[in-house]
Amino acid sequence: MSMLSESIEERVEQLRRAFADARPFRHVVIEDFFEPGFCRQLQQDFPSFEARYARNEMGEVGGKAVRQDLPSLSEAYGRLDRLLQSEGFLKLIGRVTGIDHLLYDPDYVGGGTHENNHGQGLSAHVDFNHLPKTGWHRRLNLIVYLNDTWDAAWGGCLDLHSDPWDSAADEVTRLVPALNRCVIFETNEHSWHGFEAIDLPQAQRHRTRRSVAIYLYTKDRDAAEAAPSHGTVYVPEGLPRQMAAGQVLTESDHRELQRRFSQLRGQLKFLYRRELEASAQTTTLMAALAEARAAVALPLQGHLVQDGQVHGFWPDGWAGPSLAAGFRLGQAARQLRIDLWIPPQLAQDPRLTVRVNGQEQSRHVPRDHCERFEFALALQADERLEVQVTCSESFVPMVQGGSSDERELACRIACARVD
Repeated sequence: MSMLSESIEERVEQLRRAFADARPFRHVVIEDFFEPGFCRQLQQDFPSFEARYARNEMGEVGGKAVRQDLPSLSEAYGRLDRLLQSEGFLKLIGRVTGIDHLLYDPDYVGGGTHENNHGQGLSAHVDFNHLPKTGWHRRLNLIVYLNDTWDAAWGGCLDLHSDPWDSAADEVTRLVPALNRCVIFETNEHSWHGFEAIDLPQAQRHRTRRSVAIYLYTKDRDAAEAAPSHGTVYVPEGLPRQMAAGQVLTESDHRELQRRFSQLRGQLKFLYRRELEASAQTTTLMAALAEARAAVALPLQGHLVQDGQVHGFWPDGWAGPSLAAGFRLGQAARQLRIDLWIPPQLAQDPRLTVRVNGQEQSRHVPRDHCERFEFALALQADERLEVQVTCSESFVPMVQGGSSDERELACRIACARVD
């Protein structure tokens, strides 16, 4: 903890109030975050820009380089890595933000050192919300800037948006990426953030926008804030604010429009590729599901084989409110007997209906009771036997922790036999 400014501990209550009251969503700015000597060491050891670390979502080399291997960069970055995972650091950030049981990601997925060149921008976006390997909920972004000099006129300022989809109503808080400035903000489905393209004067083109970013997680999250797992969601930039009808475009205006349209096309290309990948995964899963369903066998005993899929039945013996199966007889059959158990979890005594090759029996059955249905048959070998069972009541079972397994269940097959 000696790598942090000593004043942070003294300012915890002030920082906690600032985080809770901030707009457009909860965040806090902490000046002089690192001890000055340690901050200088991180600046000196910041890795040089390499194309192999600058590939974007499309696999193309862009203007942003990311290094996720912090411990291997230098002794100072190894110390930083040990700090970020320490109990004292995680508890300190938890006190500032009011989020307990924070977890560190040793793989720095999406995080690490970030370096952005002249011309690079980042469209307003919300981040991915679950850590892929563990499923943890992403809760906080913590960014420390390492730029010894930065002018707001150069672009690259961190913008926090209330709603980038509505430019007229969008409320924006702009933060200059100044040296040793730490910004911590919550990540949720409306924590939109990004930065305008960096536009350095010719004399400053040797500079890049540099920072260290870490993301913190929790195993659980309030259900009202949780959302299905998703990747980063971007809002493309619209027309520049200063552009108006009748205006003659300057060379600079034209370059800016080209940049924005190129970025938009890149995002659309990425989304199209992601849609194709998701479609392929869905097709694979549906095929696997169909194969699994085809493998489910109704436990009907006797000289016969199942012919086709079973619908409404699970391998653990439970049947849903509508069950159907077909069989091909191996020898002549004279009788079918089915014993069905009605569970006590149903809201009321159900009406149970069994149909066998056009014959039907239907009756009310008390709960927590096993009911027998018998049918006379006159079938020869290789003839088909169709069995259908419907139940007027069903329930969704609750499991440990109060959640459900989402199946709609009606009865269990205790015994089924053809003779």
